[in-house]
Amino acid sequence: MGVGKRNSPRLVSSLLQPLLEYPCELTFHPKNVRGNLQKGGKMFFSIQRELFQILPELTIGVVVATELDNTRLSAEIETLLTRTLEELKRNFGADKAQDHPRIKPWRAVFSKLGISGSKFPSSIESMTRRILRGDPFPRINSLVDLYNSLSLRHLVPMGGHDLRTIRGNISLQFAEGWEPFIPMGGGERVIVPKGELVYRDDEEVLTRNWVWRQCEKDKATEETKNIFIPIDVLGEVGRGKAGEAIRDLSELLPRHLGGRIFSAVLTGECPRVEFTF
Repeated sequence: MGVGKRNSPRLVSSLLQPLLEYPCELTFHPKNVRGNLQKGGKMFFSIQRELFQILPELTIGVVVATELDNTRLSAEIETLLTRTLEELKRNFGADKAQDHPRIKPWRAVFSKLGISGSKFPSSIESMTRRILRGDPFPRINSLVDLYNSLSLRHLVPMGGHDLRTIRGNISLQFAEGWEPFIPMGGGERVIVPKGELVYRDDEEVLTRNWVWRQCEKDKATEETKNIFIPIDVLGEVGRGKAGEAIRDLSELLPRHLGGRIFSAVLTGECPRVEFTF
């Protein structure tokens, strides 16, 4: 189920009809709309059903934003990030990042999946630890700074994948053992071991160990116009957190960077959605 205004029946029937084959509902957020909704682009996002056998309460929120202008410099986004960092340090309520009640469950879940939480910490744990240490927090570009701010505000992992670089569809699944990965920032190309939980497209791994480290090819840059943002919410955190994060992204992205917003929430009952844009 999405957040915000529902699509009109005409919009759903004429432009998103293939989606109705699946139980997952996509929401189109019509603020700041420019251009024609259907431009021939289509992408599926799916979650391997076996993951829900291990984590039945898992929820993945998804925001797809198109026609963004990420060359804009936004003082408001800079202010949001600065305030978020200050508030997190002031109100964190735990001595260590991994002890916070919204972050701690990732260690337990990683253990279930055979992932070392200390060697491969979740992205939200890594970012929070950096802030608590007092290390400088990087400013990347308006888009990345915005979703980093919201990731830290809600204390849930979020990532951004530039759709221009994606080949085929995106899935959250256990690796088959042939998929290559090149880490963000450069590094050796490796083949991801079979059974590792990853985000991937049809050609390679996008993020290793679920929410640990992203690849180089799909990072968001100033040239990014179309972005796929997953929001990973464990059952211990609560499904409502996915809706809150979607709501904030759907409001702030078009306000500061323009574009059009689509969203969906995937669960065990709804493990697949189609985005047409």
